[in-house]
Amino acid sequence: YQRRVHGQERGFVIADYGTADGGTSMPLIRSLVKNLREKYGDGLCISIWYEDQPVNDFKSLFMRLHSLIPGPPSYLDDNIYIYATGTSFFNKCFPPNSVDLALSFTAMHWLSCKPCEIPDAVHHTISKDTNAIKLYEQQGALDWEIILKHRSNELIKGGKMLIANFCVDEQGQFLGHTYRSDGPKECMYQVMDSILKSMVTDGLIEQKEYESICFGNYYRSLEEIKKPFGEGNTLGLRLISVETRVIPCPYHREWMSPDHGGRTAKDHARWYVSTTRTWSHSTFSSGLDANRIDSEKSTIVDELFRRYEMRVMEWIMFMHIYI
Repeated sequence: YQRRVHGQERGFVIADYGTADGGTSMPLIRSLVKNLREKYGDGLCISIWYEDQPVNDFKSLFMRLHSLIPGPPSYLDDNIYIYATGTSFFNKCFPPNSVDLALSFTAMHWLSCKPCEIPDAVHHTISKDTNAIKLYEQQGALDWEIILKHRSNELIKGGKMLIANFCVDEQGQFLGHTYRSDGPKECMYQVMDSILKSMVTDGLIEQKEYESICFGNYYRSLEEIKKPFGEGNTLGLRLISVETRVIPCPYHREWMSPDHGGRTAKDHARWYVSTTRTWSHSTFSSGLDANRIDSEKSTIVDELFRRYEMRVMEWIMFMHIYI
């Protein structure tokens, strides 16, 4: 595969956007490295470029890659080079014509900014406020165009990009709201919303705080994903395939096993909620009044997740969109 650039042989570059701690992409990258080695040999120089926000936990990423903390098996060998950039994927991240394969997993649903507060809900998918929904739609479309424009500039000619993202599918399913035949269920965001409302009723938070707590992301539909690739496409990119899939929730599967994974209902709820907290904690905390001290905010958010644990007796399924 190697090409010559300024007289030098050039290896293969994989870029992982929105990488977090690297745990999500490592198994796939390990498989990609194995395939590249089988096809081109150990002499192929492989570079893995990681991207995330400046505040990302890059320390855990590198410790995981070097097997210093638990995680998926590392793919590193003597001819693999790893780098990271603390630059948002809404900006230029890598040099033009430099990336062979671009990857991103459950990251690009986040918006560059929150277009407005959602006064009646914690997430746009369950809101009835038509003005807020419209503003989120518009921001989602604008950000998607920006993301694609920058990736088009970074990919080499003939390069490929694979994105797995949260979405709203053709049946109206989305993260935490999928259809099952094995009993009753609840919508994750509606549960979160009802807990916040109960905390207003109990005097733990103010109504204005409830209205400020909303997720700054947007779950695009299939048509919204495809739109920039349609008539008048100036991106320099071609859409090869796009599909939606329901990914069964591993937490629900574990609970439905004969011994519930060896956990009590309480332990299982704590296990699940702790994972949900990793991506939702900052949204709940940042929506609280700025005049509250940090310890007070922590107490409130702890109570929110305590109440959530109490509500988790049914388990959700994950909905992604694959490009």
